[in-house]
Amino acid sequence: MKITEYAKHLLLATNLEDKLLPPPKQWIDDSDQKSIRIETPGRNHKLQFSDKKIKIPRLEHLNLESNRGLTLHHFANHELMAIELFAWAILAFPDAQKSVRNGWVKTIEEEQTHFKMYLNRMSEFGIQFGDIPLNYIFWKQLDQFQSMESFSAVMSLSFEGANLDYSQVYAKVFSYFGDEKTSEIMIYIFEDEIKHVKRGVRAFEKSIPSEKNSWEHYLSLIQFPFTPRRAKGYLFFPETRFLSGLDANFVKQLAEYEDEYTGRVNLESVKKFGLGSELMRKKQA
Repeated sequence: MKITEYAKHLLLATNLEDKLLPPPKQWIDDSDQKSIRIETPGRNHKLQFSDKKIKIPRLEHLNLESNRGLTLHHFANHELMAIELFAWAILAFPDAQKSVRNGWVKTIEEEQTHFKMYLNRMSEFGIQFGDIPLNYIFWKQLDQFQSMESFSAVMSLSFEGANLDYSQVYAKVFSYFGDEKTSEIMIYIFEDEIKHVKRGVRAFEKSIPSEKNSWEHYLSLIQFPFTPRRAKGYLFFPETRFLSGLDANFVKQLAEYEDEYTGRVNLESVKKFGLGSELMRKKQA
């Protein structure tokens, strides 16, 4: 199967079964194709995007199973959008290096695994995917994706980078409430996110001009109102960025970055848990 055929299938399929079809073991890298930019993914009525804002439950409310299910629903939605958008990138940037395209295919497969892990666990909490409105925050960034490098800056270094922080926060809080099963899911996903960000870093680094450092190049690839705030969680774990291959200056600049939205998240609930900076890894689960 041609890799573009597979990517089109994921994007245009309307049901979850087809969007979760794993990549073929053997596929043809038809990188001579013209760029195709699909504006919206195929989705059935239950998977449609919504402008209705649904807040994720506060951390201190995760003692309730129903709130854990709603939280995982938010995360599953992000995974589904990531599956679609990495397929989108395969079609939009046919001239990307084969190693980059290989990475996108592997990321799709891993995101599909994450989605199914969330789906199975939240169903145990009585929540089915599509029970609450689905936002489309990732798909809102299409105008940002002017190049393979800008796609990597937004999707890998920013959104997936932030998930390095969030997966740690939620692994710790689920464990705090005695839910080791859900905590281990978050740790599993954290380990994969390190690989995802690392793939983005490799694609991104190859395009850094000699007159710029990595942070300056990153800033040149994102457009306001998207800012580096999107590249970290409300708790920042710098060690995770070093694990992903980012350099010390980039990590320092990201740690210090603030904009008008910084601090709007209520950190009081975070402080209650005393989460600390030590990372939860698979070997500790």
